[in-house]
Amino acid sequence: MTKNPTEFPVPPVDDLSLYDLGFTRFALPMTALAQEAGLFDRLVEQPSTIAATAEFFEVVPRAAEAMVAVMAALGFLQRLEDGRFAVSQVGRTYLVASSPFYRNMSVSIDDSTLELLRAAFRSGDEPVQPLAVQIEELEDIRGFIERMHSLTLPAASGLAQQEVFTRTASLLDVGGGSGSLSCGIAAQNPHIGCTILDLEPVCEIARENIAKYNLEDRVKTLAANMFHDPWPAGHDAILFGNIFHDWDADSCMLLAHRAFEMLEPGGSILLHEIPLNEDRDGSVVAACLSVAMLLFEKGKQYTRGEFE
Repeated sequence: MTKNPTEFPVPPVDDLSLYDLGFTRFALPMTALAQEAGLFDRLVEQPSTIAATAEFFEVVPRAAEAMVAVMAALGFLQRLEDGRFAVSQVGRTYLVASSPFYRNMSVSIDDSTLELLRAAFRSGDEPVQPLAVQIEELEDIRGFIERMHSLTLPAASGLAQQEVFTRTASLLDVGGGSGSLSCGIAAQNPHIGCTILDLEPVCEIARENIAKYNLEDRVKTLAANMFHDPWPAGHDAILFGNIFHDWDADSCMLLAHRAFEMLEPGGSILLHEIPLNEDRDGSVVAACLSVAMLLFEKGKQYTRGEFE
C-alpha cells in the first residue's frame, strides 16, 4: 500500500536576504586583503586581466578571480571591453592609497576570516579549512549536511517546478546530501522516481528526511563515492545540486563524463547552482560564495559559459 506523501514545505517568500546576510560577510575582509596586497594601487596604474593579476601576485587563478569578482561586484573595480579590470571612480576616490579620501578598510588584526584569507592566498590551490571535499568524522558530516539542508530546502520546491521534470521519469541525484532536492522534486512530480547517490553516512541522513515526508516509495538512496564507484544505469536525468562549485574544473569534467555515459539517450544533466556573472563582476553573493569555495573547497562559482 502506497502512503500519501506528507506535504512538502514551500516557503512563502524567498531567502535572498539570508544569502546576502550569510555570505557578504566575506566582502569586508576580502576588501581589506585587496588593500593590503596593493590591488587597487596596482590596477589604477595598469588595468589587468584576472590571469595577469594572478601572475603578478603569485596566486592561483581562482584566488585572483575571487578577489577581483568581489571587488567588481561591490563597484570598486570595473571590467573593460577588452576583459581587463580597472579601478572604478569609487575605488579611485576611496581605496587608492594616494587619494586624499583614502579609507583603510582594515579589520581587527586578529580577524579570523582575514587570517583565513591570507592563508588561502599563500596555500596554493588547497582549501585551508576543507569541508565537503574532506569530511571524515560522522559528527562533522551530520553538522555539515544539516547546514546544507537549511540552504537547499527553500529552493527545492522552486526547482521542482522546472519544465524539464515534466519529461523526467527517473532521476539520479549525485551527491544528493540531505535529500532535500530529490524530496522536493518527487513531492511535486509524482511520476518521477529519485535515487540519491552519496556516502553511506550521508545516505542515512537522507533516509531520515525521506521518511519524514513519506516518500520511501519514490525516493531511494545508494551509498557510493561519486568519483570512484559505479553509478546505476536507467536514468533519464542526473542532478548535481551545488556539487560542481566544490570541485576544480577537471573533477567537474569527470563527473560530467560519468553522467553522460550513464544517461539514457536524450537524457539531461541538471545543475543547481548560483552562477557567477559571465564578466566575473557579480552578483555580490555569487562572488562571495567564490571566497567561501576558496577557503573551504576546491572549486569556485562557475559562470554559465563554463558550465556549458
